[in-house]
This record gives sequence, structure tokens and C-alpha cells, in this order.
Amino acid sequence: MNDDDFVLFLRLSGCVQQSIDRVLPDLERWRRRLLALGFTAVPGPGDGPGSADDERARLHLTLLMLQAASPRNQAIEHPLRDLTRVR
Repeated sequence: MNDDDFVLFLRLSGCVQQSIDRVLPDLERWRRRLLALGFTAVPGPGDGPGSADDERARLHLTLLMLQAASPRNQAIEHPLRDLTRVR
């Protein structure tokens, strides 16, 4: 799990380069968060249906992306926090 994995995930999720550049300093925190949750890899968003762990990792990464967005969208974040049990 390295920065390139996160950048690829962000690109394939539709993030523009300016948005990716803005979150680059956060990637180490994201990595620690995913590792603490037991994830060992960044799944590709276009891999199709994956294992339950892949889907959980995608949800957590999507939540991290949304939390880094400006402006933040609480209406979308809230259901993702429910799914990921993040408070």
C-alpha cells in the first residue's frame, strides 16, 4: 500500500489532479487508518465486485475522500459513516 495505489484509486474515482495534489499530505494518515482497520491493500475502484473486505476498504477510502473535499457534503458522508461505523 503506497502513495501510487492511493493516487490511482483517486484518479479512477474521478478526482482531478488539483484535488489529488491537495490530499497528498494526507495519504500517510489514510494508510495508517486503513492498516489499523486491517486492510493491507488499496482496491481498485473499477475491479468490479470484490470480496467483502475490498468493498469495506472502498467505503472507507470513499469516506476519506469526501472528508477531504471542499466543501464537504454531510448528506453523503453521514450514510457512509453509518456503513463504515465511523463516528
